[in-house]
Amino acid sequence: MKKRDILLLAALVWGTTRAEDNNTFYFTDAAVVPGETTSIELCMRNEATDLTCLEAEIQLPAGLSVVCDEAGSPAVTLYRNRSAKHEVTTNVLDNGNIKLLVSSIEGSLIEGDDGPLLSFCVQAEANAPRGECTVETVGESLLVDSEATAFYCVGVTGSVLITDDATSLDKVKSEELRVKSEDATYDLAGRKIAIGTSSKGKLPRGISIKDGKKIMGK
Repeated sequence: MKKRDILLLAALVWGTTRAEDNNTFYFTDAAVVPGETTSIELCMRNEATDLTCLEAEIQLPAGLSVVCDEAGSPAVTLYRNRSAKHEVTTNVLDNGNIKLLVSSIEGSLIEGDDGPLLSFCVQAEANAPRGECTVETVGESLLVDSEATAFYCVGVTGSVLITDDATSLDKVKSEELRVKSEDATYDLAGRKIAIGTSSKGKLPRGISIKDGKKIMGK
Protein backbone atom coordinates (compact mmCIF):
# COMPACT_ATOMS: atom_id res chain seq x y z
CA MET A 1 0.00 0.00 0.00
CA LYS A 2 1.01 3.62 -0.47
CA LYS A 3 2.44 5.47 2.54
CA ARG A 4 -0.53 7.87 2.48
CA ASP A 5 -2.97 4.96 2.71
CA ILE A 6 -1.06 3.32 5.58
CA LEU A 7 -1.12 6.59 7.55
CA LEU A 8 -4.83 6.95 6.86
CA LEU A 9 -5.55 3.47 8.19
CA ALA A 10 -3.48 4.10 11.30
CA ALA A 11 -5.50 7.23 12.01
CA LEU A 12 -8.81 5.45 11.47
CA VAL A 13 -8.08 2.58 13.84
CA TRP A 14 -7.87 4.99 16.77
CA GLY A 15 -11.18 5.26 18.59
CA THR A 16 -13.26 2.95 16.39
CA THR A 17 -16.69 1.79 17.52
CA ARG A 18 -18.92 -1.04 16.34
CA ALA A 19 -20.96 -0.30 13.21
CA GLU A 20 -24.72 -0.77 13.21
CA ASP A 21 -26.10 -4.00 11.72
CA ASN A 22 -27.27 -2.23 8.58
CA ASN A 23 -23.75 -0.94 7.88
CA THR A 24 -22.05 -4.08 6.63
CA PHE A 25 -20.65 -6.09 3.70
CA TYR A 26 -21.90 -9.19 1.90
CA PHE A 27 -20.83 -11.20 -1.16
CA THR A 28 -22.80 -12.33 -4.20
CA ASP A 29 -22.60 -16.07 -4.94
CA ALA A 30 -20.29 -17.19 -7.75
CA ALA A 31 -19.36 -20.37 -9.63
CA VAL A 32 -16.25 -21.43 -11.56
CA VAL A 33 -14.83 -24.40 -13.48
CA PRO A 34 -11.31 -25.52 -12.40
CA GLY A 35 -8.68 -23.76 -14.49
CA GLU A 36 -11.05 -20.88 -15.28
CA THR A 37 -11.72 -17.48 -13.69
CA THR A 38 -14.80 -15.78 -12.29
CA SER A 39 -15.65 -12.47 -10.63
CA ILE A 40 -16.82 -12.11 -7.05
CA GLU A 41 -18.74 -9.02 -5.99
CA LEU A 42 -18.27 -7.38 -2.61
CA CYS A 43 -21.49 -5.58 -1.74
CA MET A 44 -22.01 -2.89 0.86
CA ARG A 45 -25.11 -1.99 2.85
CA ASN A 46 -24.88 1.47 4.41
CA GLU A 47 -28.46 2.32 5.26
CA ALA A 48 -27.77 3.95 8.63
CA THR A 49 -24.73 6.14 7.97
CA ASP A 50 -23.28 8.24 5.15
CA LEU A 51 -19.97 6.45 4.54
CA THR A 52 -16.91 7.72 2.70
CA CYS A 53 -14.18 5.12 3.18
CA LEU A 54 -13.73 1.42 3.92
CA GLU A 55 -10.97 -1.10 4.55
CA ALA A 56 -11.31 -4.88 4.44
CA GLU A 57 -9.26 -8.07 4.29
CA ILE A 58 -10.65 -10.94 2.23
CA GLN A 59 -9.69 -14.58 2.61
CA LEU A 60 -10.10 -17.07 -0.24
CA PRO A 61 -10.63 -20.82 0.27
CA ALA A 62 -8.12 -23.47 -0.77
CA GLY A 63 -8.05 -23.91 -4.54
CA LEU A 64 -8.87 -20.29 -5.35
CA SER A 65 -6.36 -17.51 -5.93
CA VAL A 66 -6.82 -13.85 -6.80
CA VAL A 67 -5.96 -12.71 -10.32
CA CYS A 68 -3.42 -9.86 -10.29
CA ASP A 69 -2.54 -7.14 -12.78
CA GLU A 70 0.90 -6.52 -14.31
CA ALA A 71 2.01 -4.68 -11.16
CA GLY A 72 1.16 -7.70 -8.99
CA SER A 73 -1.86 -6.08 -7.34
CA PRO A 74 -5.28 -7.77 -7.20
CA ALA A 75 -7.39 -6.79 -10.19
CA VAL A 76 -10.30 -4.94 -8.56
CA THR A 77 -13.06 -3.04 -10.37
CA LEU A 78 -14.90 -0.26 -8.54
CA TYR A 79 -18.52 0.24 -9.57
CA ARG A 80 -18.68 3.90 -10.47
CA ASN A 81 -22.41 4.23 -9.83
CA ARG A 82 -21.49 4.01 -6.12
CA SER A 83 -17.93 5.32 -6.01
CA ALA A 84 -17.44 7.85 -8.79
CA LYS A 85 -14.84 9.87 -6.87
CA HIS A 86 -13.11 7.04 -5.02
CA GLU A 87 -9.99 5.03 -5.69
CA VAL A 88 -9.03 1.54 -4.54
CA THR A 89 -5.64 0.41 -3.21
CA THR A 90 -5.06 -3.36 -3.12
CA ASN A 91 -2.39 -5.75 -1.95
CA VAL A 92 -1.84 -9.51 -1.55
CA LEU A 93 -0.63 -10.33 1.97
CA ASP A 94 1.93 -13.03 2.77
CA ASN A 95 -0.88 -15.40 3.78
CA GLY A 96 -2.59 -14.91 0.41
CA ASN A 97 -5.40 -12.71 1.73
CA ILE A 98 -6.53 -9.69 -0.25
CA LYS A 99 -6.23 -6.31 1.47
CA LEU A 100 -8.15 -3.41 0.01
CA LEU A 101 -8.83 0.21 0.86
CA VAL A 102 -11.51 2.30 -0.88
CA SER A 103 -11.08 6.00 -0.17
CA SER A 104 -11.73 9.48 -1.52
CA ILE A 105 -9.30 12.37 -1.05
CA GLU A 106 -12.29 14.72 -1.27
CA GLY A 107 -14.21 12.77 1.38
CA SER A 108 -16.98 11.99 -1.13
CA LEU A 109 -19.84 9.78 0.00
CA ILE A 110 -20.34 6.23 -1.24
CA GLU A 111 -23.55 6.51 -3.25
CA GLY A 112 -26.66 4.43 -2.67
CA ASP A 113 -27.85 2.54 0.36
CA ASP A 114 -27.21 -1.04 -0.76
CA GLY A 115 -25.74 -3.14 -3.56
CA PRO A 116 -22.45 -4.17 -5.24
CA LEU A 117 -19.52 -1.86 -4.59
CA LEU A 118 -16.64 -3.64 -6.35
CA SER A 119 -15.62 -6.95 -7.89
CA PHE A 120 -12.38 -8.91 -8.00
CA CYS A 121 -11.33 -11.79 -10.22
CA VAL A 122 -10.30 -15.23 -8.90
CA GLN A 123 -9.00 -18.35 -10.60
CA ALA A 124 -9.72 -21.96 -9.61
CA GLU A 125 -6.75 -24.33 -9.66
CA ALA A 126 -7.05 -27.44 -11.80
CA ASN A 127 -7.00 -29.63 -8.68
CA ALA A 128 -9.27 -27.37 -6.60
CA PRO A 129 -11.70 -29.30 -4.35
CA ARG A 130 -15.08 -29.55 -6.05
CA GLY A 131 -18.15 -28.30 -4.28
CA GLU A 132 -19.21 -25.18 -2.38
CA CYS A 133 -16.52 -23.22 -0.57
CA THR A 134 -16.47 -19.97 1.37
CA VAL A 135 -14.96 -16.56 0.69
CA GLU A 136 -14.97 -14.26 3.72
CA THR A 137 -13.83 -11.00 5.22
CA VAL A 138 -11.31 -11.50 8.00
CA GLY A 139 -11.52 -9.84 11.41
CA GLU A 140 -13.12 -6.43 11.71
CA SER A 141 -13.54 -4.31 8.59
CA LEU A 142 -13.31 -0.54 8.96
CA LEU A 143 -16.00 1.89 7.81
CA VAL A 144 -15.62 5.67 7.96
CA ASP A 145 -18.45 8.21 7.86
CA SER A 146 -18.64 11.79 6.62
CA GLU A 147 -17.58 13.10 10.06
CA ALA A 148 -14.36 10.99 9.90
CA THR A 149 -15.72 8.71 12.62
CA ALA A 150 -14.49 5.13 12.19
CA PHE A 151 -16.61 2.04 12.86
CA TYR A 152 -15.91 -1.64 12.45
CA CYS A 153 -18.07 -4.55 11.33
CA VAL A 154 -17.54 -8.27 11.91
CA GLY A 155 -16.65 -10.77 9.20
CA VAL A 156 -19.12 -11.95 6.55
CA THR A 157 -19.05 -14.94 4.20
CA GLY A 158 -20.10 -15.76 0.64
CA SER A 159 -20.37 -18.96 -1.40
CA VAL A 160 -18.32 -20.04 -4.44
CA LEU A 161 -19.23 -23.23 -6.31
CA ILE A 162 -16.26 -25.07 -7.89
CA THR A 163 -17.66 -27.53 -10.40
CA ASP A 164 -16.72 -29.61 -13.47
CA ASP A 165 -20.31 -29.46 -14.69
CA ALA A 166 -20.72 -26.52 -17.02
CA THR A 167 -24.51 -26.94 -16.92
CA SER A 168 -24.49 -26.20 -13.18
CA LEU A 169 -22.81 -22.89 -14.00
CA ASP A 170 -25.66 -22.13 -16.38
CA LYS A 171 -28.12 -22.90 -13.57
CA VAL A 172 -26.32 -20.52 -11.21
CA LYS A 173 -26.31 -17.77 -13.84
CA SER A 174 -29.97 -18.39 -14.66
CA GLU A 175 -30.86 -18.17 -10.97
CA GLU A 176 -28.92 -14.92 -10.63
CA LEU A 177 -30.75 -13.48 -13.64
CA ARG A 178 -34.09 -14.64 -12.21
CA VAL A 179 -33.42 -13.01 -8.82
CA LYS A 180 -32.20 -9.80 -10.43
CA SER A 181 -35.28 -9.75 -12.65
CA GLU A 182 -37.59 -10.27 -9.67
CA ASP A 183 -35.79 -7.56 -7.72
CA ALA A 184 -36.08 -5.09 -10.62
CA THR A 185 -38.66 -2.31 -10.61
CA TYR A 186 -40.26 -0.88 -13.77
CA ASP A 187 -42.40 2.13 -14.67
CA LEU A 188 -45.73 1.78 -16.48
CA ALA A 189 -43.95 2.06 -19.85
CA GLY A 190 -41.85 -1.03 -19.03
CA ARG A 191 -38.63 0.89 -18.41
CA LYS A 192 -36.39 -0.34 -15.58
CA ILE A 193 -36.13 2.07 -12.65
CA ALA A 194 -32.74 2.40 -10.93
CA ILE A 195 -33.40 2.02 -7.20
CA GLY A 196 -30.72 2.46 -4.55
CA THR A 197 -28.28 4.54 -6.62
CA SER A 198 -29.51 7.82 -5.20
CA SER A 199 -28.69 9.09 -1.73
CA LYS A 200 -32.24 8.19 -0.63
CA GLY A 201 -32.79 5.05 -2.71
CA LYS A 202 -36.55 5.85 -2.92
CA LEU A 203 -39.11 5.04 -5.60
CA PRO A 204 -40.20 7.89 -7.88
CA ARG A 205 -43.66 9.33 -7.32
CA GLY A 206 -46.56 7.48 -8.88
CA ILE A 207 -47.22 3.85 -9.77
CA SER A 208 -44.41 1.38 -10.45
CA ILE A 209 -44.32 -2.38 -11.13
CA LYS A 210 -42.29 -4.83 -8.98
CA ASP A 211 -42.63 -8.61 -9.06
CA GLY A 212 -45.76 -8.20 -11.22
CA LYS A 213 -47.45 -6.02 -8.61
CA LYS A 214 -48.27 -2.33 -8.63
CA ILE A 215 -46.62 -0.25 -5.90
CA MET A 216 -47.01 3.42 -5.11
CA GLY A 217 -44.06 5.78 -4.64
CA LYS A 218 -44.62 8.84 -2.45
